[in-house]
Amino acid sequence: MKDHLREEIEKKREELFEITKSVSLTSRLALQYSEELDLLLNQYDNIVSHDLQQTAN
Repeated sequence: MKDHLREEIEKKREELFEITKSVSLTSRLALQYSEELDLLLNQYDNIVSHDLQQTAN
């Protein structure tokens, strides 16, 4: 699951980088990609935090 999320995060980062070459960073599309990236990063962080808690217990 973490590996899949890491791949999705990298893909979304690349998409965001590419789209900002042609539109403003504050454009609706760039903001949408940024929000999607934030969601993926939050999911990844939750999984990592959960794994760390399990390891600590």
